[in-house]
Amino acid sequence: MPKTLQAEAARPIPITKNEYLRGTFELSRHLDGFEKPLLSRGEFVLSPQHGLIWKTTIPFPAITVFDEGGIFTIDQNGNRNAMAKGTETRQFVTMISSVLSGNWDSLESDFDATKKDRETTGWHITLTPSANSIVGNQIELITAQGNPFVQEVVITKPSSDHDVITFDGQLIETVPLPSEFNDLFTNGTAE
Repeated sequence: MPKTLQAEAARPIPITKNEYLRGTFELSRHLDGFEKPLLSRGEFVLSPQHGLIWKTTIPFPAITVFDEGGIFTIDQNGNRNAMAKGTETRQFVTMISSVLSGNWDSLESDFDATKKDRETTGWHITLTPSANSIVGNQIELITAQGNPFVQEVVITKPSSDHDVITFDGQLIETVPLPSEFNDLFTNGTAE
């Protein structure tokens, strides 16, 4: 059964290791030199034990898996292709998973956080990379807001490009993950 959250939560409730979060997303990527943003839509699954699955359905079907081993794409034949690996990639995967799950505490070593409650029962956080943070090369600023789930994340990059990600239909459920998602983390194939 999906976990019910209190509407008056002033920050997202972090996901525990025996839970996972799922929902839909819309990504609006604003790139310098492009008049209109590039749009994509799909669904995601976030598991503290395994990582993040980003399954794009529009404009083109694609599956990207973010886990402790790196960032991988899964092709139509179920082959797992590495996009990025290494320490910096692991830090990025931890960061994006922490932002989506509302686990701000795990970001303290890399970001300075400014939290505030909004007049309604929502919350807002601004994350600025700390001076010694490796992610500062890739990210200038992250803002997130929501109630009780993360509803919007804006990632601003040093180049002035930025991504606006909105989330909807989010549910926290208990493990085990459905096999269609668990298999993407373990062997790269979905049934």
